[in-house]
Amino acid sequence: MTHTTFSILGDSISTFKGFVPQENELFYPKEGVDVINVEHTWWHQLAKRCNLDLIMNESYSGSRISRTGLRPLSSCFQDEKRQSRLCGDLIIVFGGTNDWGQADLPVTKEVFIQAYEQLVAAMLERHSASKLYFCTPLQRTDRTLEQVNMHNWSQLELAQVVRDCVARHPKANLIDLAAYPIHEGDGMLADNLHPTRQGMKTLSHLIQQGLGL
Repeated sequence: MTHTTFSILGDSISTFKGFVPQENELFYPKEGVDVINVEHTWWHQLAKRCNLDLIMNESYSGSRISRTGLRPLSSCFQDEKRQSRLCGDLIIVFGGTNDWGQADLPVTKEVFIQAYEQLVAAMLERHSASKLYFCTPLQRTDRTLEQVNMHNWSQLELAQVVRDCVARHPKANLIDLAAYPIHEGDGMLADNLHPTRQGMKTLSHLIQQGLGL
């Protein structure tokens, strides 16, 4: 296997206490959610199964691609401190659902397109020694795929923005998690957004397939 080390740039779905920078906000472990050990996370399962070494998990609960929202600006995916911590053969970027669906002021589609384009272009230049993988957000079940947010754009459009942006950059790679169907009551999500233990297992396999490992 060519690639042996990796980093993650993510949001709450990829957090776990003790495994992200100390100042980053956490989601996991969470009372009432069965992801109670780090071994249950998608990235730990991926690393064990594919013999990968995790160098940095730069995940921050509630963080966005764009410099918007109520979290500190330092939580943005484009923040210098977050970017400076990333390295490895692979870097997996997994975010965007908070820009679209967070209750506190989701962004317009135009703002998200600009922010995602900036992120991809800047990361390709900065992390040229790493192979970069950008994930479309998982489907969430608090709203239907076609249902629009307050700025009149849907989850379907969110995923397509990521696909289109990655396609514009030949050296960027896409992992299309949004293509995997998730339905309310199927056991994949604990709260219509965050994966359960079952969801984490599925997610780890989807990302493994996306990496071609």
